[in-house]
Amino acid sequence: MADFQSHTVEENQRALGQYFLNDRTATNKNIVGSNLYKMFLGLSGEFKRVDDLFQSVWDGTNILTTNDPEYMTLWEGAVGIPDDIFIDISSLTIEERRDNVLLKLRSLNVLTEQDFIDLALILGNVITIQHGVEISFPPYTPPFIPISNKKSARFIWIIQGEDLDESSYPAYTPPFFPTAPASQLRSLFEVLKPAMTTLIFKNS
Repeated sequence: MADFQSHTVEENQRALGQYFLNDRTATNKNIVGSNLYKMFLGLSGEFKRVDDLFQSVWDGTNILTTNDPEYMTLWEGAVGIPDDIFIDISSLTIEERRDNVLLKLRSLNVLTEQDFIDLALILGNVITIQHGVEISFPPYTPPFIPISNKKSARFIWIIQGEDLDESSYPAYTPPFFPTAPASQLRSLFEVLKPAMTTLIFKNS
């Protein structure tokens, strides 16, 4: 897509002169200081203002180029930020906010396991995804994840990577209830996962 470039007052003045008559009545249109030149220069100020407005809209509506906080707020609103995943945006730079918006846009077409792996990589996490059916039969290697039957195992993903939990837990006596907050990756995956799929996260 061609880029839009705002023109200067002088460029607009010359463009106006080119559209004006070229006969003897307009010989002064390109002579600096002449009344006709000054008139075109005065009109060009308004053209420049409109050009700058178009430039602002052009840059602002392109998430890759905008540095305008107001447009960035509009972009965040369009993808639902802030939310349960991207909670605090007040302390972020424009670049960090842009990355969050791009991540949400990238999440819109996450369908396959490879899509989830690629999305995790954008967040800085290298993960693997293992199916429940791969570990649902003995011999088990401790620690192992109990899975009731082969049918339910089809819809279980075991996701393994570094720092998927923001804290580790001691060897509590079951039953226990973990209270540490989920990582950003975990929260995002829980939103994007297929409805019938259970996700189990393991720190490497």
